[in-house]
Amino acid sequence: MLSRPFLGREPGALGHVPNPHMDHHGVVRSKPLAKALAVLVVLAVVAIVALLLDRRGDDEIADGPTVTETSVPTTTVTASTTTSLVTTTSTETTTTTQATTTTVTLVSEDGYVWVPKPATGPYTIAPGGALTKHLAADIAEAFGFDVADVEAAIAQVKLPAEAGGNPEGWLAPGTYQVAGDATPQDVVQAMVDRRITQLEARGIPSDDWYRVLTAASIVETETFNQNEKPKVARVLVNRIASGGRLQMDTVILYPVPEDRIFTTAEERASDDPYNSYKYNGLPPTPISAPDEASIDAFLDPPPGDWFFYVTIDLDSGETRYAVTYAEHQENVKLMRAWLKTHSVP
Repeated sequence: MLSRPFLGREPGALGHVPNPHMDHHGVVRSKPLAKALAVLVVLAVVAIVALLLDRRGDDEIADGPTVTETSVPTTTVTASTTTSLVTTTSTETTTTTQATTTTVTLVSEDGYVWVPKPATGPYTIAPGGALTKHLAADIAEAFGFDVADVEAAIAQVKLPAEAGGNPEGWLAPGTYQVAGDATPQDVVQAMVDRRITQLEARGIPSDDWYRVLTAASIVETETFNQNEKPKVARVLVNRIASGGRLQMDTVILYPVPEDRIFTTAEERASDDPYNSYKYNGLPPTPISAPDEASIDAFLDPPPGDWFFYVTIDLDSGETRYAVTYAEHQENVKLMRAWLKTHSVP
């Protein structure tokens, strides 16, 4: 806090010499020279105060506001996503990327740690969407486009030769910052461009892109949250290595337009090329838009002999893994017990 500067002794102070121009109240009588000096003193004080206040304001701006962070035991930031900036001009579209941290880790009441998947929102596309269901609608909602315009943009998007003309799996989910005049074509192309960048950054040979995206898309749809992806990927890798059938419901459900979790006996006995209970190996195409976590999980799964898994809590996504079918059946009982007391999300 600023204090008024001391400008000489006060009247009556020890050793005070009376001023011939000062009355008994301590007020200087009106004299031209005295008035001039008084004005100069006042101006000097005002200038000093203004300078100090200006410097104080600069210090506050430089320091910035103080932020107090409160730690919540069940919520911590743990991962990052990428943001693409799409700037459109009359001649070309320029795309750049930057990182932004958004993923949160949660702990359920029974101590299970889980990482919920990002949800679709403004300028954000959630992972796991499929063109056979609502991916085009999700893109339209996120960016304020008409669904028909997004579908037309997807049909005309420039794909790499490795895609074989099929855009499924090639539209990378995530958050995109777009210019105000960006079109559905700009956004969809940016999604494909980002996907190519992701594959190239991992050093995946181009002739293996399709297989990796197909496998990663299964990891994406088979998991309810991020932290189960590595172990699910290990089971997938083990089953692919066996040369047998994957027997995964999400693959069967890919051609089905509505969102479901469980398959019917008829679907599991059908001749549909996506019937993973009938045909060996990976399906003909990717079945969803996987995120980078799903790609990385398939490329580098943890060691393990698991051949089975089942999600026993469809809210948190808690999953149990087994090496033998007998162990798996015990885990299935836990899932059925959960279903008796909960509705399917």
